[in-house]
Amino acid sequence: MLHQLFSRGLSIYPRVYMQFAALVGLLIAAEFSMGTLSMMLTQRAVYRVSQRLRRVQRRRDASRRTRDEHIDGNCCA
Repeated sequence: MLHQLFSRGLSIYPRVYMQFAALVGLLIAAEFSMGTLSMMLTQRAVYRVSQRLRRVQRRRDASRRTRDEHIDGNCCA
């Protein structure tokens, strides 16, 4: 019965069916695009945080080396 109703609806309202199918397709495409965009933005944010952490670590290492050189007496006196 559902199949008969569905096929009758297709024959009576083909334009409405096509518009509905197009709308569903657009919604699926939009969902996929938003998911992809979200993933790209997340990856970018993770990359930026990791770069920031690397910069901080390099600064710490440089200041530690400088401090160690002064403690060892290797500074210019």
